Amino acid sequence: MSACPRARLMARLRRMPPRKLALFLAVWITAQVCSSSSKDRTVTSSPVTYITHVTVIDTETGTENPDQTVTISGDRIGAVQPSSSEQPVAAAQVIDGSGKFLIPGLWDMHVHGASDERASWSYPLYIANGVTGVREMWGPSNANKFRAHLERKERIAPHLYLASPIVDGSPPVWRGSVVVTNASQARRFVDEQKRNGADFIKVYNNLNRESYFAIADESKRQAIPFAGHVPLVVTAWEATASGQRSIEHLRALPLAVSAREDELRRAAASGLVHERNAAALGALQSYSQSKADRLFEEFKKNETWQVPTLTVLRATGMLTDPQFTGDARLRYVPFQLRQQWNASADFRFRDWTAADFLQQRQLFHEEQKLVGAMFRAGVPMLAGTDTMNPYCFPGFSLHDELALLVESGVTPLGALQMATRNSAIFMNATNRYGSIASGKISDLVLLDADPLQDIHNTTKIRAVFLAGRLFDRAALDHLLK
Repeated sequence: MSACPRARLMARLRRMPPRKLALFLAVWITAQVCSSSSKDRTVTSSPVTYITHVTVIDTETGTENPDQTVTISGDRIGAVQPSSSEQPVAAAQVIDGSGKFLIPGLWDMHVHGASDERASWSYPLYIANGVTGVREMWGPSNANKFRAHLERKERIAPHLYLASPIVDGSPPVWRGSVVVTNASQARRFVDEQKRNGADFIKVYNNLNRESYFAIADESKRQAIPFAGHVPLVVTAWEATASGQRSIEHLRALPLAVSAREDELRRAAASGLVHERNAAALGALQSYSQSKADRLFEEFKKNETWQVPTLTVLRATGMLTDPQFTGDARLRYVPFQLRQQWNASADFRFRDWTAADFLQQRQLFHEEQKLVGAMFRAGVPMLAGTDTMNPYCFPGFSLHDELALLVESGVTPLGALQMATRNSAIFMNATNRYGSIASGKISDLVLLDADPLQDIHNTTKIRAVFLAGRLFDRAALDHLLK
């Protein structure tokens, strides 16, 4: 850069308000990291790579196959064989996996910001944590254009499964949502998003019944899934019967499994969050096993996936706890976003009292019991965090989610499946993701310890492969730096 343009840039930066300057610097630094990482000597893409003497974890059965050699050719897994029968070819890259464990790349199936240029700082954090794919829950207006833009940028980024923009009723919960108020508008929205390349339609709280069921019908007609929140005027029973592909945050489930459903549904009808939370807590405290059994069978029959997002449910109740909000991982989050994570700055929580936060913590513990019950009943579930909400950290929090799932009664294998095999099944992408087998995309995480013995071991990452591209420990540290 010549002296004159540099001087103009510095003068412009000095005139920026502090928050705007912080956001600009966060995006600029991310661009430099992504650019320099592609040239860093610790980030490699060898024509053929062998991971030798490693224990490969079968995410379908939980079988641990020791002393295996996994061959990676380009962006695909070439072969998985006993090390005794596979000898690396000359000049190939060889990684000694002795004493280590290999799992498929992880997927966070509920994130925000991955389709927003301002949040591209999050991409390296996903890769550094072994999260090679994410499901973006508030997608761009045109997914096809966004994918082309991202490809031109050549960013180091996880694979993206993209929602439509949020479609909500009037008034919408979030500014920027697409508002529909009748069936005709709802159908046009689905048709437009199918043409624009969205992977699925994201529905939200304030849709009226006419619009919601029109979206359900049009999605079926257009062969595009719809997923998200269950609107306040729709029951969990209706959502699963209508074909909603996934339900986020356990929405509508507490009332559906309560012996006091009719009474508590009236109490929650005001739409005020305090009343809704009180009703949800009362519902889970009046849990009906027979109703739960029937609902869980419907979920299984209709293949309605649950994405509990325990990470965000826990965080909401902990926003006034200094120990929780002093998380060291805040150093990876841009200043402006850290400011927004303050409960007093968030329109959803700034009027909450100490009793409201206590109620949320009580509700979270009941919700954990519900997750355990669904897992034991065989309800299909996915691991998601609601990243970009307060204290839901890109990449890092998926490991928090896995630990919270196990704490709720899910087995370590079950939790691992929710972030690998189940994600691939949900996306109809088992030919590419979710397990370690010949022909699949070489998204892999090499661990120093066994995650089936202790789910916290998913954080002990030695190396990550993203579509065959190796990030060794030095490269991962570089991404974090």
